[in-house]
Amino acid sequence: MKNTLISFIFMFAILDAHAQRQEKIGFGIQAGWSMSRISGDTFDGKAGFIGGVHANFPVFGSFYVQPEVNFQQLGGKYKSDAYVIGDILYRDAELNMNYLGVPILMKYRFNPIDLDIFVGPQVGFKLRAKNKVGEGETYEAYHVKDTDIAGVYGLEYCLRLPDSRVDLILNARYTTGFTNFNKGENPNMPNDSYRNNALAFILGIRF
Repeated sequence: MKNTLISFIFMFAILDAHAQRQEKIGFGIQAGWSMSRISGDTFDGKAGFIGGVHANFPVFGSFYVQPEVNFQQLGGKYKSDAYVIGDILYRDAELNMNYLGVPILMKYRFNPIDLDIFVGPQVGFKLRAKNKVGEGETYEAYHVKDTDIAGVYGLEYCLRLPDSRVDLILNARYTTGFTNFNKGENPNMPNDSYRNNALAFILGIRF
């Protein structure tokens, strides 16, 4: 009986140490490439940058919550017949928007392979919105709202580096806009509603 009790205590200690190792709070930084796409027929896709910081909090079992703060470039290239000022038709025009995105991601981890699936809401705060025409002329895009609501979902793989406290993070995500960022009527924005969508591939490290 005594040996059995000692064995149970020993097993509990091992499991508790393992759980503590697995349940640590992680902090990380990330950066990557995104391809944004604005809904409607006015724009083509546009490449941009995404990068920021995150914290990874264990909740229970294999469930985690990961809040992030990211700088993200969104926008699109106007199609050749979509950008007109007066009687002038511009063929090389872009809508460039910079946002501070704050997603709250709910994650589930498949522990044997350290693969996470995640989904969550995101609030984007507009930092800048400008129309670029030709080689460098820029105009303030007053029709872009100050906030943007979206949903984020994707996959994340954690590569645990041996003999290190640093984990390498590989992340692929898609952002779907829920709200119309266009306010008021604008001759360069003929559709009633526009939403930001973006595919992103991100590389990061977590401590």
